Amino acid sequence: MRRLLLASFALVAMLIIVCGGVSLIRAPEIIVVVMDSTSVRVTWEADPDIEEHEDFQGYNIYVHTDSTELLVEDGEDLNSHNAIVITDNFYTAQDLSQDSIYYIQVRTLNTEDKVGSYNADVPYVTASPRPEFTVTLVLEMFGPPGGGDSCAIRFSDATIMADSAMANGGADMWVLLWGMMPGDSVSFESPELHPQYGQNVRNTKFDNLGQYEFDDISEVTTEPVQDRVVISTGDLVIAMTQDSNYVKIHVDTIAVVIVTITYAYQNIAGFLHF
Repeated sequence: MRRLLLASFALVAMLIIVCGGVSLIRAPEIIVVVMDSTSVRVTWEADPDIEEHEDFQGYNIYVHTDSTELLVEDGEDLNSHNAIVITDNFYTAQDLSQDSIYYIQVRTLNTEDKVGSYNADVPYVTASPRPEFTVTLVLEMFGPPGGGDSCAIRFSDATIMADSAMANGGADMWVLLWGMMPGDSVSFESPELHPQYGQNVRNTKFDNLGQYEFDDISEVTTEPVQDRVVISTGDLVIAMTQDSNYVKIHVDTIAVVIVTITYAYQNIAGFLHF
């Protein structure tokens, strides 16, 4: 019985800290992060133990470029990003820079405007807005090099070029049709694999994750290692450029000899989130 009482007391202590008769309520955990070209949307768990608590007023979101500023128990001196108290379980931080890394945190606010502590399991999430493009490429044909006039792309600014221009144009990828008939295999290729123009070009690595929506994945968990990946409509591919910039590529459509992709280019080298 003593062990049961102690366990019950510990559970309550995890939920609230009583201060002057009004509870400081624990923070929920951020579970989804979606980045856009100038914003980051975060979603946290909807927990009835928090939101139905009698002292619960809502949530505050904190967005900082220094994570250490967020790791304080007392959040009273933090400046919230939201202008009004949040009563939903999501928030979009607007007008953020693509050149900055942001640390985003959620905390509760009680009925006396007192801020609770951060979530111990996920104190913050890391994010940065990134450019996003939708482009259509014409597939190069397998066989004797035909010099595809719009089969290659430079990810940083969505410049489309011929495969013959890859060396001077700084292309990161070209697309290949393995055959001459609709339904034949289509692949994303590293420029160095080109049979004619693969000299003095850039190297890109790929990993095809399979069938995912564009926003289903927001973080790299395995470094891409393949020089070539076969693709299908609906696939989500992670690429890493020669400069260690990560790219998330969704295969929107493949039709006869064209492929339309939507991709996000993380212009912060080595940053795993997009």
